Amino acid sequence: MKTKNLHFLFFILLAFNFNCKQQVTAKLSEYKYTEQKATITCNPDTDALLKEAFYSFENDIIKAYDKTGKNKIKAYRTFINFSIGNRVQFDKILSKHTKEVFDALKTYPNLWVDNHLNYNSELVSCLASKIADNNLKTTFNALVSTNSMSTKVFTPAIRANSRYVNDPYLLTYIALDYFYAKMFQLDFTKINFETNTNSTEKAK
Repeated sequence: MKTKNLHFLFFILLAFNFNCKQQVTAKLSEYKYTEQKATITCNPDTDALLKEAFYSFENDIIKAYDKTGKNKIKAYRTFINFSIGNRVQFDKILSKHTKEVFDALKTYPNLWVDNHLNYNSELVSCLASKIADNNLKTTFNALVSTNSMSTKVFTPAIRANSRYVNDPYLLTYIALDYFYAKMFQLDFTKINFETNTNSTEKAK
């Protein structure tokens, strides 16, 4: 009887530990974009963090690539083109808040594999399933299913369809793969956030 009880206790503890590992362990101290329009609905436990990541990313690239703040499409196109050409100067465009968001995202369960976005994660699967444009959705899922997905391969499809700028699910993917994933390679001790072109103001 005692053996059965011990086995039962073991499985309870195992389930508890597994559940703990599914949580984002780093907490974001401040949410600056709570009043902004909702973005995605994938996981109620982490949707708020992904919304914050979305708007912090968008705020940074708009300030960097569209000084007037009136042409979001221009900012996105410039960022994506620069990203593929490895010309994004992250040390010049990152806001301190974005770095704090990244610190929280790093602990998102199963989202990263070897410091790269995990295309087979539950979050990415959710984003892919809700991409608005059918052609982009088909391309995205085909690349993932054949293990061919990468920013380099997917970018031509984005460039050919500017409607992505109105799709929060696709934009959240772009933020994660084209922006936050690149931060694993940065030495943040060499970045002076006070002199960057960004501030902590909300995106317009």
